[in-house]
Amino acid sequence: TEAADTRSKVARLGNIPGVAIHAFSTIKNMLGSEQLQEFMGNARFCLAPRGRAAWSVRFFETLWAGCVPVILSDHYQPPFAQLFDLSEFAIKWPVSKIDESLVQYLQSIPIEVVEKYVQAAQRVRCWYLFPPPEVAWLGSWEARRELDLLEEEVCPGLSSSRNAFQAVVEVLARKKRATRAGRHQFYMPDPGQNFKSAIVDEDLNPL
Repeated sequence: TEAADTRSKVARLGNIPGVAIHAFSTIKNMLGSEQLQEFMGNARFCLAPRGRAAWSVRFFETLWAGCVPVILSDHYQPPFAQLFDLSEFAIKWPVSKIDESLVQYLQSIPIEVVEKYVQAAQRVRCWYLFPPPEVAWLGSWEARRELDLLEEEVCPGLSSSRNAFQAVVEVLARKKRATRAGRHQFYMPDPGQNFKSAIVDEDLNPL
C-alpha cells in the first residue's frame, strides 16, 4: 500500500549517518510518551509520514516537540491553511523523493532558519488544540489546575477564543478563499533565496 511504501522509504533513511528513525512493527516496540518526547525533542527535524490515511498525528506532535515538521504525504494538507502560512513553520516534501536527497537538503538548512521555523510553530500550535469539555475536569482539581497552567503559561485564551474550535469556525467563514498550497504543491525554505519559504512542484521546481 502507499502508506507502507512511504514508511519503508522513511525507515531506510535510518541507515544514513546523522539520521535517527524509530521504526516498529508491533505495538510492543512503540516508544512510550516520555520516550517519544525525548526522541523528538532531541531532533532538529521530525518526519511526519502518512498513516493509514493521508494524515498522521505526528504532524501535531512535532508542533510541541520543538522540531520542524517534515510532511511526507502528497495528498495531505494540514488544517487551517486558510489561517496560517504553513510554509513558515513546516516543510512538505514529495514522497517520490524520500531518499538521501531529503537528508542532504535538511542538513543544508542553517540552524537560524530551523529556529525561525520552530518559533513560528510555537506561535500557532495552540490553535490546533481542542480544550477539554468542562465535564472532563469536574471533581478533579488537578485536571482543572493543569488546564489553567496551560492557559496561563503557554496558550492564552485556549478555553475561550484561541483553540481548534474557533479556528474551524474561522475557516468556515473563509471557505471560499483559496489556500496558498494545494494537493500537488510542496513547500520548504529555498537555499537559492536565502532560505525564504517557497512553493515548489513534485520535481522541486518553483511555482
